[in-house]
Amino acid sequence: MAVLSRTLYCCKRIASAQTLHNAYKKAQELVSHHRPSYPPRIDPRGVFANNELNLHKIGVYGFDYDYTLAVYTRELSPLIYSLAINRLVTRLKYPEGLLKIAYDPIFAIRGLHFDVDHCCLLKVDAFNQIQKGTVYRGRKKLTDDEVVELYGGSSLSDEKGRSLPQLIDLFSLPWAGLLATVVQFFDDNNIMFDPVCLYQDVAEAVRQVHVTGEMYASVSANMEKYVHQNVGLKEYLERLHNNGKELFMVTNSPFSFMNIGMCYMLGDDWRRLFKYIVVSAKKPNFFQGKAPFRLYLEQEDTLWYERVTDLKPGRIYAGGNITDFSKKAKFQNSGVLYFGDHIYTDLADPMLQLGWHTAAIVPELAREIRAQNHEEFRSAIMWLEMLTSLIEAYQCYELTDDKAKYEFKKWILERRALREKTKAMFNPQFGSMFRTYHNMTYFSRRLGRLSDIYTSRLPNMLKYSDEHTFFPRRNALPHETHLHIQHVQAPVDGDDLILDAD
Repeated sequence: MAVLSRTLYCCKRIASAQTLHNAYKKAQELVSHHRPSYPPRIDPRGVFANNELNLHKIGVYGFDYDYTLAVYTRELSPLIYSLAINRLVTRLKYPEGLLKIAYDPIFAIRGLHFDVDHCCLLKVDAFNQIQKGTVYRGRKKLTDDEVVELYGGSSLSDEKGRSLPQLIDLFSLPWAGLLATVVQFFDDNNIMFDPVCLYQDVAEAVRQVHVTGEMYASVSANMEKYVHQNVGLKEYLERLHNNGKELFMVTNSPFSFMNIGMCYMLGDDWRRLFKYIVVSAKKPNFFQGKAPFRLYLEQEDTLWYERVTDLKPGRIYAGGNITDFSKKAKFQNSGVLYFGDHIYTDLADPMLQLGWHTAAIVPELAREIRAQNHEEFRSAIMWLEMLTSLIEAYQCYELTDDKAKYEFKKWILERRALREKTKAMFNPQFGSMFRTYHNMTYFSRRLGRLSDIYTSRLPNMLKYSDEHTFFPRRNALPHETHLHIQHVQAPVDGDDLILDAD
């Protein structure tokens, strides 16, 4: 969306209520006139580039499993929430009243930070600024004054920003729901608690849902409820395989769970597509540690004791580390592109340490693009930009009477309401996962830093040939030329606003 600029001479001027009214009407007419030339709508199933990536130079394709090859339905988060909260009550003796509180699927978004000391979920932008109206203790939204009292302002220090845990993967959505639920329950019932212990208990409860196999058993028993068929996945993997690309998988999931999912999505012969398969990899330690590879015996569901000296195609291996993988895996091709959903666990080390190309799978992306494609959102954003420009152009005017002051105040209040309206179109509490009102989020910055391309689901790659080159787009900086409406110039000595459009 174009950002409006203006030319303003800094001198003492007077604006009447009629001046402001005329300016407002002319601005509305200009926005209406330019509506047919709004930027084109974005394809929700598109692939978007942060860096130039030539697929012709990619001969090896690697994949994570969870939320990359396998895409889970919205039923998974309530399942994890329910299993974890039951563990808190039965194992750690948390109040039984917690069991009566259902999971809220629209409360949180991914990428939030959690302030353990103050038990607050908050949304932070790329510059450690806290977005106003997005700080919650439990389910209670804190006022701007309360945020300033907690943090000394609306921004975090670099040290504070780095110290706050970020709920980054898709399994963290039920984690955020648990934190909000438990904190709110304790506050409502005046129960004293230790914030650090609470955070550790919730984190461990969520972890145990995975490591004990509770979640795996529930999902495996009802694949249709919890796993999408991921239409187009088999076609894409088949195309890569038939074009001579070498495929591998590195997943933290156990083989028995992953195999059920792959058979459900691709058929029983899915393994022929992959040259190497590594399960129970314990990422990010797989990329950082020195754990040995172990041969997995699927008939006995156990690990073989002998040392793994080389990796044989078609066999299943567990554990291991990326250094040994690069030495023992015998790829005929060069150029690696690795797909994953977790920015840190999947993408950071492959890109920064190994020089691999990386692709992020962000399922929420399609939903957010559909929201921003909606005519109501596009119109609101265009008018918001115009209104902001009007306020900026007239802020140095001396308003002659109470009516003029009232008109100007209405502009400010309308702008505030528009910002809240557009934020709520993504999520009522926290807005978009990718941006605050005017900046990219902390999540979005890391996504741009650690992935060459990103998309909402893996089969979106079918839109592009294996020879395709992705090019990043040039984004205008605040001082650079923007498209569409260019200038809003406040009048020097008349009642008419000067509006210039390129």
